[in-house]
Amino acid sequence: MTGAQTQLCSPSVFVDITATEARKRASCYAHQSQNPEEFYAFHDMMNRFRGMEAGVKFAEAFARHPQSEIETMPS
Repeated sequence: MTGAQTQLCSPSVFVDITATEARKRASCYAHQSQNPEEFYAFHDMMNRFRGMEAGVKFAEAFARHPQSEIETMPS
């Protein structure tokens, strides 16, 4: 994983995960069978990058589907 999986993503919604990032990290590391040592560094960079875009420390980004009836996402 090099970030290529998000290169064409044009997010329209950002969710601030700053308060819950440590819990997300702990959850990922609790599943050793998923090899978090190999992937979480990329998640960390992505969370920081999306946070920079959103003006917070950590964020997740989403692209709203044009046919979605939901106008906003919870924060």
